Amino acid sequence: MAQNELLLADLTLEIAPNKEENVYYGFEKGDQLVLHFELLQGKELKELEVREYPDNARFAAYEVKSLPEKKIEVHQRGIFQIRLRNAGKKAVVHLQIKRIPANAQTSDFNSNVIWKERIDTLYDIKSEEVLSGSKTEYVNLRRRVARKVDTSVVTLLEQTERIHSTSRINASNKAVLQFDLPLNQYKPNAQEPDFSSEVVAWAYYIGTGEEGEKWYNEANLKALGKTATSGAVGAGLISSGYGALALLAIEGISMFSNPPDGENVQYVLWFDEADAVQQLASGNSIVGYGRIDRINQGHFRLELENDNLLEAINVHVKVIAIVVQTTYGDEYYTELRETPVDERKIVREPRLQKVRFPVLAAEKH
Repeated sequence: MAQNELLLADLTLEIAPNKEENVYYGFEKGDQLVLHFELLQGKELKELEVREYPDNARFAAYEVKSLPEKKIEVHQRGIFQIRLRNAGKKAVVHLQIKRIPANAQTSDFNSNVIWKERIDTLYDIKSEEVLSGSKTEYVNLRRRVARKVDTSVVTLLEQTERIHSTSRINASNKAVLQFDLPLNQYKPNAQEPDFSSEVVAWAYYIGTGEEGEKWYNEANLKALGKTATSGAVGAGLISSGYGALALLAIEGISMFSNPPDGENVQYVLWFDEADAVQQLASGNSIVGYGRIDRINQGHFRLELENDNLLEAINVHVKVIAIVVQTTYGDEYYTELRETPVDERKIVREPRLQKVRFPVLAAEKH
């Protein structure tokens, strides 16, 4: 069976204090889910849970530092959620997820998960004053539904920064790059939009010299091969020149391998709003990359520093955002309700419900 193991994910994740990260993959009936976990930085992870989506808990471990190998039998086709919750200081973890197919016929099952979203507007009809009695009748209702969804890549930063050595006179060994995420829009308003444009996630790449660029280009080539089973290919984004970053931002799948050898750069990425400054990522390596979806608006600052005494370095930086544009329309329907027979005044109160849910890329919806 070990010869049939298929690697689905090999991730290094940074989890902030009192935060959690969730990873989703699909499995076929008869599969085995193989999980490997290791804590790279931090005291311990508060909780590691494997759940058969949405609410069937299959495995849980608490105050865990490592999990060499955990196998879970898959009884029916579905999505599995791996939940990592951190309660202490910042934690850096290594997570590896594999799939052992039940047989050769199911080995090409598409384990990717795509996310869908809808906005429902329901109207609650109630009386300010009910006198007596009631009746059952059909009520005509209206809700807002998505008619068309387009996904695009927006380039926020793409440049090569020359950073001098620490011994260079009259030249700085530091550089600061700044960028803003595209502004979310709701027309005419967020409660009942005819059109919306939202940043759903964004990703960045930092690399030094020719080695860093070669490493990035190799990841793009691997991303092109991944599109045969990737939901991102439907949006035509992988061939846009940002294949690896687009795949990382849209689906959270990393095509990046271990860092190569070369000159390092120290970097810190800040969320730079005046009343909410916080550090999002940092490193000291020849390359760095990451995906962020918890902050989708605002101003950001990337600090770069060369600690080499003699040699200057060229630092390549790319930042992209994934923007989803949705066109909405009205959908009318009837609902059987019990309403008061005698009523003084009818009040119609809108209730907006936004639902985001995962589905198997292997199934048509």
